[in-house]
Amino acid sequence: MAQREAEFRAAHELLADALPLTGPPPPGSIVRQIPQQMQSFQVAQASAAPQASPSDQASPSDQASPTAASTQTPVPTPTPTYLQIPKAPPAGPVELVPPTPMPEGSPTLTPLPLPSATPIGSPGPIFIVRPSGTPEIPEKGASPGPSPSRAAFASPVPTLGPNQVVTVADKLEGSSDERQPSDLIGNVHVFYTEGTIVGDRAHYDGDHTITVTGHTYLINRAQDSILYADKIIFDTTSRHATLLKGSGESIEGVQQGKMHFAAETLVTRSDGVTHGERANFTTCENGHAGYHVEARTIDVLPGDKLIARKAVVFLGPTAILYLPLLVIPLIEVADPRRNVSFLPLVGYDQAEGFWIKLRLGFGTSNQYYGYYRIEYYTKRGLGLGYTAYIGAKDAHRYTTIDSYTIKDHTENERLTNVAINDVETFSKHLRGQFGVQYQGDYGPNLPIPPSINISGSVIHQTGTISTENFEFQRSQQGTVSDNYSLGFIDTITLSQYIQEQIALTYSRFLGSSIGSDTFHIESNTHFFTKGADYNLTYDKTDYSSNPFGYDSVPQLQILPHITLNNFKFTPQLQFTIGEYSEPQNHFSTSRFQGQLNEAIYAKVFGNSDFSANYNITQDYYGTGDEKAFDQQNASLSTPLGNHIVNSLTYNEQHPIGPTDVPFQLLDNLSSGSHSAQDVLRFYNGDIFSFSLSDGTNFDRQAQSAGYQLNYRPSPKSYLIIGGFFTPGSGNGFGTTNVQAITPFGRDTTLELTTNVDWHNHNRLEDKNFLLSRTVDNCYNMQLTYNQDLKQFAFNIVILAFPGQGAGFGIGGTSGGGLNSIIPQNLAF
Repeated sequence: MAQREAEFRAAHELLADALPLTGPPPPGSIVRQIPQQMQSFQVAQASAAPQASPSDQASPSDQASPTAASTQTPVPTPTPTYLQIPKAPPAGPVELVPPTPMPEGSPTLTPLPLPSATPIGSPGPIFIVRPSGTPEIPEKGASPGPSPSRAAFASPVPTLGPNQVVTVADKLEGSSDERQPSDLIGNVHVFYTEGTIVGDRAHYDGDHTITVTGHTYLINRAQDSILYADKIIFDTTSRHATLLKGSGESIEGVQQGKMHFAAETLVTRSDGVTHGERANFTTCENGHAGYHVEARTIDVLPGDKLIARKAVVFLGPTAILYLPLLVIPLIEVADPRRNVSFLPLVGYDQAEGFWIKLRLGFGTSNQYYGYYRIEYYTKRGLGLGYTAYIGAKDAHRYTTIDSYTIKDHTENERLTNVAINDVETFSKHLRGQFGVQYQGDYGPNLPIPPSINISGSVIHQTGTISTENFEFQRSQQGTVSDNYSLGFIDTITLSQYIQEQIALTYSRFLGSSIGSDTFHIESNTHFFTKGADYNLTYDKTDYSSNPFGYDSVPQLQILPHITLNNFKFTPQLQFTIGEYSEPQNHFSTSRFQGQLNEAIYAKVFGNSDFSANYNITQDYYGTGDEKAFDQQNASLSTPLGNHIVNSLTYNEQHPIGPTDVPFQLLDNLSSGSHSAQDVLRFYNGDIFSFSLSDGTNFDRQAQSAGYQLNYRPSPKSYLIIGGFFTPGSGNGFGTTNVQAITPFGRDTTLELTTNVDWHNHNRLEDKNFLLSRTVDNCYNMQLTYNQDLKQFAFNIVILAFPGQGAGFGIGGTSGGGLNSIIPQNLAF
């Protein structure tokens, strides 16, 4: 018995090394510091069932009196030494031999506490029981339901330090020496920082390899990816897991459903990257009925991208496309150069004939990526394009390239478009941007001369005090025009109250029959005080010929800060005084302008909302001329019950004085007018909204009356009808616009827009259709028709990947290149 007691104490000592304490150790326990060479642990659980709790045991009257236990000398309590996480990698696993059961009457040792955030009582031995079956990863975007229990996943992960590996099993066979091979049998769990490996058996080779077999799977720490395999080989040093004939599913990086993948060999690295050889993947539950991709290799970079090399895309059992490199972002990308569609777009239009368009992505890093553009038109020919982003790792420099060329059969010449932009950060205070654009292809049957544009700017910034910007631009279009310009802008902050900006520009224009050189100078000084803002402007342009516009030489603008504590509505004032000239008229004079703006808001007649705005502008000129402009706007909105709202608006403007005197361009007055409109709207929540509108210009002529119906008979269907009616002989109803979305079978939606021409035998004009069908919640097929362009298009959109979700409905878009044909929002 003494020998067994010593073995039991030794087991407790090693268990104390393996499990960190969360509080002071209980009396009688022994705590050791973890050896520096220790890296991973293997814990073999006792196969016996746990002892019953004191409340479940028989009463003292049903048991023999524990005389021997009560007379046993207590075990001395050693000084506790708390757990220290090792900084150096351990030499190998430490094996714990399950304790030998103690006979009745033996002294009872207090068990060590489990790691916990709060102190606990006297728990029994640690028993980790593997759940029945394997964990289930819930689909991304699935309908809300009961959250899966944590027990549905692998056993709870112990508290691990850096590079630690803990192995738990029911039984240990072999040597307890960490340098000798051993076997773990039953409920094997291998815990490491990045995840958990589960299986029936495991063999440790005495060095750094654990081989797990029997119903094996690996689940990551986030529990959003799970991998299955015939056998899993785990390296305790590199923490790489190799899965033979591996398969898996994941919701990481997908917007809808799951991503399923399989490979002859799958390797998961400590950085989370998964590499597969001779692999395939799909986001369909039945990949061979939907789509799937087979590749020589795949690499899944969590939260970044999926890279497949030598990939073949299958629709059902049919191979439709070979891609030497396929890159699919697993995050939302804002840069359109990150190609996310790997399926072709096919269609037909009258000008280009039948066509097929494809983008082949390339680049596996964040410094170089893009896509190749391949397009074939039966009427125009073959078009090729190259789009790329090239950037430095330190982000101090990047270049974008967009190019496309086609040997156009309709024009009998090669047409090319190229755009190159470069952004440079030379230093902390100096940066530049340069660009070249050449356009020779404006579309089918548009023989426009090619154009070239070269531009650049260099910006020097000294903190928040000064910014200098140098700009140049040269643009040319065939022999039609040739322009270039040079510019300099200097912005200086003299203090928190004064800011100065000076702009100098020289430009030259050469046309087929005319030409002109211009020099423009503009200075703006802003001065802020508590009482007002002041803007002093000098703006003048010199022309070598054909002058145009007007100059301010100079102009002072004053905006007072008015605060009226006892007045609810504070007016806004603005005063402007300056000297102005119109060089084309050889005329100049001074001008003073005052402007008053007043807005009021009020609740009237109980629950009606009233708002009004009044603006008046008064001008005085050095020639003695005067003019003014008066504007008034008012609106009244009144609810009539819970389902009717009436809105009345009134607008009026009056010019006072001559229209174009003394200046022809400056202060040119528009004509006077006054009008009123009334809109009566009936609505019922978000089910329907019907509005009637009418108005008058007070000219004794009947105005057109408008109507619009927004109706949603079901959550997946919409109807919008809008138009106008003009009274009078030969008028009547004008064109009525109809927009509709409706289910068209299971998982199928039909969108259509058209105009009803009541004066042309009620014909439907400008028809557009979009038919979309979602297959197995996996991909979406889209078919569009445009009557004006005589165009058909067909596209397939993968729903799971970011940017590939088809957005159908009013105002919706799709990542695959087809947009919803209904551009407006449904408002109630």
